[in-house]
Amino acid sequence: MIKLLFRSLKDIRRIAPQSLIMQVVCMMLQSVLVAVNTWLVAVFLNHVYLKDLKISVIYLGIIWGIFVVSEVANSVFYACMVKIDSKVGMKLAIELGEKGGRLSLIQYEDVEINNRLKRAQNCIEHGRFSDLSLSIFNILAEILKVGSTLFILVRFSPLLALVSLLSVIPYFIVRLIRGKGFYELKKYQSAGERRRNYLYHLFGDKRVVKELRIFGIESYIEEKLYQTRDEMNQELWDFKKRDICSFSLCEILCKCGYMLSIIIAILLLLNHKLDFGMLAASLMAFSSFQLAAKYFLISLGRLPECAAFVRDYYDFIDIDEDVRGREKFDSNFDKINVKNISFSYPNTDYLAISNISLDIKKNESIAIVGNNGSGKTTLVKLLTGLYKTQKGEILYGVQNINNFEPVGFYRNVSIVSQDFVKYEMTLRENIAISDWKHLDDTDKIQELLKQMDLPEFSSKEALDMLLGSEFEGRDLSIGQWQKLAIARGMFKNSSMIVLDEPTAALDPIMETTILKMFLKIAKEKTAIIVSHRIGICREVDKIIVMKSGKVVEIGNHNELLAKKGEYYQLYKMQQKWYVE
Repeated sequence: MIKLLFRSLKDIRRIAPQSLIMQVVCMMLQSVLVAVNTWLVAVFLNHVYLKDLKISVIYLGIIWGIFVVSEVANSVFYACMVKIDSKVGMKLAIELGEKGGRLSLIQYEDVEINNRLKRAQNCIEHGRFSDLSLSIFNILAEILKVGSTLFILVRFSPLLALVSLLSVIPYFIVRLIRGKGFYELKKYQSAGERRRNYLYHLFGDKRVVKELRIFGIESYIEEKLYQTRDEMNQELWDFKKRDICSFSLCEILCKCGYMLSIIIAILLLLNHKLDFGMLAASLMAFSSFQLAAKYFLISLGRLPECAAFVRDYYDFIDIDEDVRGREKFDSNFDKINVKNISFSYPNTDYLAISNISLDIKKNESIAIVGNNGSGKTTLVKLLTGLYKTQKGEILYGVQNINNFEPVGFYRNVSIVSQDFVKYEMTLRENIAISDWKHLDDTDKIQELLKQMDLPEFSSKEALDMLLGSEFEGRDLSIGQWQKLAIARGMFKNSSMIVLDEPTAALDPIMETTILKMFLKIAKEKTAIIVSHRIGICREVDKIIVMKSGKVVEIGNHNELLAKKGEYYQLYKMQQKWYVE
């Protein structure tokens, strides 16, 4: 845990060094002033008892000045804490996102990785780094306070020091046990929290809301949401009830210790071992010691809890990343050669891709077809390096895809997926964001809009129109959004473009029309279309037919019809959708 504490403080110092230094200064100043103030009170009360009013007023002014300085230091301390919380939280959230971007796509298929990510996000969202640094500073500050006030108590009476120590030790034991238990509870609840958030966000997604109303299932989803929420709240409430009981017992023991200290102080006064000023100061020192020791032990006991939450962040940050290649991608390859590749998803024995071999020539148009679950999308992710092959190899010319330096390779690849993004930005940004350094290339954007049969949006005024209803922009039909997504893929100056069923929600005729437009625009590119419909297959150079993770047929439309195999069966089932 020591390494974790140093690592977290090092990150805080890296992000907010000035605020951290100011906190340390304020903490040390406050801690020393507690002991100084206790000693000054004893002197002040003795002068009051002796009726030395002039000196008493001077000491009172000094005590007041120390109080003001202490309050200012306290305010500065917590102002720095707020600043640290904001800066550190934002910076670490960015670094968390960057880490997520460096992980391979296949790692997100692992449930444990997703749970780690959720816990890491919770660490940032709930300010766990600030909690940890505050606990560390509290421990250091209270050590100084405890040490100084304990020194004063020992000078007054060793017995008072012993009683004060015994009265606060239960806080440490309880906080240590309960803190660890709280972390284990939150770790256990991380999966439930993901489920609860998912159900909650269903009510905020207008696409889902339509279906909820049509099917009349709002109450069913609400019941599942409330059930998940109530189960988590009940677990938390049960834990808090035990917390309340434990700390109530600690408070009783602490008050008993204080009452005992009063009795001891009075006995010492009656035996002339304390004067009046020392009596008042000893009780003040005892109270200050109890408070400081209590917070010290609570912070010390809470430290493992805070450290455990911060460890969640580093558990995700420290996930091994794929070894990235360094070979420069040569876009002048003659063909893509797939040799005996196989692939399965994490925690499964089922082969999503099984022993596939095929060739794709440069600038060739390809359609990958097959029923849902046949492995089409998985194959495309392997072809584009989003997943790594577990057996076999994929060569671009003579270069192995696993050896490519990713940034250089992806400059030459464009993908439009079935779950394409609707950017709640301007029309210009929706298209040109794929190559954002050329956002000002108005002519290219306008040409793509015309080619995608969206001439009504091609005026210069329309390009700066905000799209989407989130920020009161203009919403589009699903067909218009899909055309924009394809235009976005085409805007990028890449040598290969992949369409992974982005038109699946359209009717077959509209889908074929859009895909024909796409093929016309993509004449000088290697174009791969993934679909479970065969309407576009007449227009492509080669068709790859998949079934159960295997390639069962390869050829053009007429060749595959003549074979009367899997493609022929698909065609017979779907031919009624298309106009001859």
